[in-house]
Amino acid sequence: MKALRKWLKTFALFLTALILFQSCSVYKTPVTLEQAVLGQKEVKITTASDETVKYKYIVYEDGQFYGVKNNPGEEVKFAINVDEVYEVLAKKGGLPTWAIVVISAGALIAIVIVVTLAGFAFPA
Repeated sequence: MKALRKWLKTFALFLTALILFQSCSVYKTPVTLEQAVLGQKEVKITTASDETVKYKYIVYEDGQFYGVKNNPGEEVKFAINVDEVYEVLAKKGGLPTWAIVVISAGALIAIVIVVTLAGFAFPA
């Protein structure tokens, strides 16, 4: 029984790690503002004054870069001062949908196997 408990704890930690990694965002790829406009991905901009701003995506209109953020019911554009931009990081793509489905199904199957092997009875 002790071995089963130890295995269940390890399995619970593994599932917890999967859930935590699934929800994190990684802004890793340094890009220019022009590349950010073409990529249409979420970006994080660090200014010369060490301020960090996140935008849903960047657009270029009338010779000016704008960062777009979501407000409830609408998207709001904020002008970006190109001289103040120190670094632009694009959001790295997360797991594809099929991978999330496979991981979730595998975890569910593993839970069913553990419950079956352990002989747990669910109360009616």
